[in-house]
Amino acid sequence: MKRIFILFTFIVTFLSGFAQDKNHFSPLFNGNDLCNWMMLEGVPAFNVSDGVIVTTCRNGSDLLTQNDFGNFIFKFEYLLSEVGNSGVFIRCEPDNRSRTGFEVQLLAPWTPYRDDLHCTGSIYGHVAVSNRPNETTGIWHTMEIKCDRKKITVSVDDPVTTVANTDTVESMKDKHLKGKIGFQSNHSKKGEYVKFRNIEIRNLDAEQDYVLSGFYEKDAQIRKLSHEAAVKIGAPMIEMLAQVLGNENPMARAGAKQVLFDITARSTSPDSSEAEKRTVALALQKGLENSNDKSASEYLGWLIELAECT
Repeated sequence: MKRIFILFTFIVTFLSGFAQDKNHFSPLFNGNDLCNWMMLEGVPAFNVSDGVIVTTCRNGSDLLTQNDFGNFIFKFEYLLSEVGNSGVFIRCEPDNRSRTGFEVQLLAPWTPYRDDLHCTGSIYGHVAVSNRPNETTGIWHTMEIKCDRKKITVSVDDPVTTVANTDTVESMKDKHLKGKIGFQSNHSKKGEYVKFRNIEIRNLDAEQDYVLSGFYEKDAQIRKLSHEAAVKIGAPMIEMLAQVLGNENPMARAGAKQVLFDITARSTSPDSSEAEKRTVALALQKGLENSNDKSASEYLGWLIELAECT
C-alpha cells in the first residue's frame, strides 16, 4: 500500500508539473482574426479561414506580431502546398527584417537547389540543419523555435533540426536579441499556399527565475535586457532582487540595485495607481524583513521611504 501511495504521489506531481509547464504557453492567434498581428505595407497576403491563417498572395505583405519578444519558445503548426514557400521571422524590426533579425525557413522540397542551408528548419543563409526534417507537403507539421539569449534551437515534429549560438556564427553576431516574430508571405508561384494554426508562445522574459538568471550573465547586452524584463514584471521581482543585494557577484548586485530603484520610481509616478504603490511598498518591506545584509537593508529602507513619501 505504501509503494502504491508513493507511486500515486509521483504521478500526480509529474502530471501537475507537466500541466504547469504547458500553461506557460499563451495563444498568439485567436482562430478568428489577426488581432495582435500587423500586416506590413503592400498587397495583403494573409487571411483567416476556418480557424487557420493562410497566405496565398505571391510576395505580398508579411505578417508580424505587434509586440516584441526577446527570449521565448514559439510553437505553431504549418502546412505547405506542393510548392509552398514561406518562413518565420524572429527578433526583427519591421523596416529591415533580414538585417535586424533572421528567418527560419519553411519550404516544400520542390527543388534540388534548396540545400541544408536553405531547407525547412534552417536559419536561412546562416545556419544549416544538422538533422533534415520531414518535408512531406499537404500535411500538418509542428515547429518549435526557442530563443534562449544567444542560443537558438529549432525543432520540427519534436526532433531538433538546428542549433546555433549567435556569438559563434559570424553573420549573426549583429542580430538583435529582441524584436517582432512574424510569418513571410507566400513566395511561391500563384495558386500555392502555406497555412498556420495553433500558434502559441511561452515568454521566458515574463518568468521571474529566468529573468533573474540573466543578472549573472557576463554579456552586458544580456544583462541589460534582463534588467528591462525585470522592471516590466515589477513588484513580483522585488523580493528576489532584494536577496541579490547581498550577493557576492558585483554585476548582479549592481543590476538588482538599479532595477529595484526603477521599479520603485515607476510606482511613484503620477500615472501609477494606488494599488501598485501599495504592492511595491509591501514587497520592499518583505524584502527588508528577509534581508541579512546591512548595506542591502539600508538601501531597501531608503526605497521604502521613497515609495511611501508620495
